[in-house]
Amino acid sequence: MAFRSKSGCAAAALLLAACASAPAPVPDGALEQLFATERSFARASTERGIRASFLEYFATDGINFAPGPGSMRERMLARPAPADPLAQLLDWSPQAGAVARSDDLGYTTGPYSLRNQRDASAAAHYGYFFSIWKRENGAWRVAVDAGVATPAAPEPQGQPVVADGPAGTHGHRMALANERERGKDALLALERKPRSLDAEPTDPGSYFDLLAGSVRVLRDGSYAVLGADAARKALAAPMRSVQWTPSGAGMATSDDLGYTYGRYVRKNGGADETSGYYVHLWQRDETGAWRIAVDVWLPPE
Repeated sequence: MAFRSKSGCAAAALLLAACASAPAPVPDGALEQLFATERSFARASTERGIRASFLEYFATDGINFAPGPGSMRERMLARPAPADPLAQLLDWSPQAGAVARSDDLGYTTGPYSLRNQRDASAAAHYGYFFSIWKRENGAWRVAVDAGVATPAAPEPQGQPVVADGPAGTHGHRMALANERERGKDALLALERKPRSLDAEPTDPGSYFDLLAGSVRVLRDGSYAVLGADAARKALAAPMRSVQWTPSGAGMATSDDLGYTYGRYVRKNGGADETSGYYVHLWQRDETGAWRIAVDVWLPPE
């Protein structure tokens, strides 16, 4: 669960035609199990402190952004342990997420707060966390963690929801290792050409064409933009484009959920306008096409 102090069930791919029989389903509570793990992570943070909980719930190779991507464990262990591990109260709760059909990759997101319990005069900080989870030795552990700050506490979003996508059967590992690589390669290929930010681009390759209907757009210093229509209204910019340079990616074995991260540059014509880091959570839609379900932009410093 990432934070910056400055401041549904899975979308499923169409079943492969080559599958001879329907895969055995995972219990309907797959997403709730991931939510329960997230809540246990948050509870551990309030009971034992940020450092102890992060070291427990992150994957061995889990990364965070500070500001660029790097090993959370190496960064955490490089700093002295706090004398008072409960001085900073970090609390959060999942409000949306998805789990791959293979039950080995998922994500969660929702609001967080950070308060100093020992100094009532210290300002509280708020934002959204975004965590990508993977199975490590059978247990859910955080693979990628990115968070954005908001000016004040985000508005409540009601009951937890799942990302949009067709209903699917869970629990079958349909893709072999080489198929997973092809899946990651497909995502990386989508990101390696500039994308127009014009609301009505005159050429193919629009950023907005990549968005899932229920996309969540998270920007540091702003409130979440929910839905493709809202994203188009909020983010459209004539003569602008975005260029992504991916540095990492991951894929569920069911090839219906994946992620990428790296650097972005927003351009005004041919000139760089702003830059930073990004994380994308990708899901296949009902046609089998990859769509961005969560788009996080982080500042360069």
